[in-house]
Amino acid sequence: MKKTLIFFVFLAAFLIPCFSETDEDCIVCHEDPELKTEEGKSLFMDYEKFLSSIHGQAGISCVDCHSDLMNFEDFPHAEKLNAVNCGMCHEKAMEEYKKSIHSQATPEEDCCTVSCKDCHGKHDIKSKNNYDSRVFPLNLPRTCENCHLERVKTKRGGEFIGQYTRSIHFRALDKAGLTLSANCSHCHGAHDIRGVHDPPSRVSRRKIIRTCGVCHVGIEIDYMEGVHGKDYVKGIKDVPVCTDCHNEHNISSPQDMNSSVYATKVAEVCSRCHDDEVLARQYGFLTARLKTFSNSFHGTASKFGETRVANCSSCHGFHDIRSSSDTKSSIHADNLPETCGKCHAGAGKNFAKGKIHVISEKTGNKWAYFVKTFYIIMISCIVGVFLIFIAADLFHRVFRKWIAKKRQT
Repeated sequence: MKKTLIFFVFLAAFLIPCFSETDEDCIVCHEDPELKTEEGKSLFMDYEKFLSSIHGQAGISCVDCHSDLMNFEDFPHAEKLNAVNCGMCHEKAMEEYKKSIHSQATPEEDCCTVSCKDCHGKHDIKSKNNYDSRVFPLNLPRTCENCHLERVKTKRGGEFIGQYTRSIHFRALDKAGLTLSANCSHCHGAHDIRGVHDPPSRVSRRKIIRTCGVCHVGIEIDYMEGVHGKDYVKGIKDVPVCTDCHNEHNISSPQDMNSSVYATKVAEVCSRCHDDEVLARQYGFLTARLKTFSNSFHGTASKFGETRVANCSSCHGFHDIRSSSDTKSSIHADNLPETCGKCHAGAGKNFAKGKIHVISEKTGNKWAYFVKTFYIIMISCIVGVFLIFIAADLFHRVFRKWIAKKRQT
């Protein structure tokens, strides 16, 4: 009796697939390149590509996705089928997607909804680790650009999106093949992409530090220990974050002349906040930082394109900017000789007493004002003497020629 039962179980396991739909039933029609809908949309499916896809290799059949054709026998089937529900297998990804900006139409920005197939493809879906996959790190930017440079119209326009291809992140990805370099999904996420003004978004002001810190761990630590980071933790919305200084898509190396943090541009970036009188009154810091810096030797040299001269970051630091009262600050009184000594070898405490941000040198930095005035008077006198000497020499030459001509006549 037991042997008979086992026999019928094996027989059923063998016969059931024979009476169910197979991929061959679909390929009979869909292998025809000329097969199209009444609107002219192609219904051709390259079965070889499907077999090499991640679904084909996993043994998933056509009806596993097109479930409304399960047990269907009366071919040909209706022209319009139910939309494929990827969430049947990919539940977590679908839950994230439903909360994303891609799943929501936004007519005010003339956007369109994005489905799974727009990013992953249809029958030729590859693993994200496959070099040929649309979402492989090296290919992902172009996949996103298919919509964001053509179909999607935003206030910033396609130029804003296209800036990424000129960034240091893209060059590392595209030119050097560094798949760890930031691409779209590293910053915006994969299925859970949200708008920049949505607080849970990875690129919102409340999340951007952590997002950048995934790769730039040391910089995140320095930032959080500085004055900006401490205010950021307090929830102060006006505090600068990564994108305020480095921009968003067009992030470039500080050595790149087009970079917003290139040596001669740093002062302008800092002055966006530190010359803002509204912010100064609200948070109690001094203004006219750019004006006072520009009037100094450092600022004058920087305006003429000198990259080796000190700028804001040379003295105050880059990401770990601290208050002058902080003993770890590079502009703390005890640390100034070392800070100045980076450029001026042998700089001591007296050298470091010179002030940079001085609105009135006459009252704020008397010795610097005295030296500056002395040099102006001395240089003016020297130039004046030379001008008098030149004028006298020219007069003498002209006078001699006049006398010579008069004698000839």
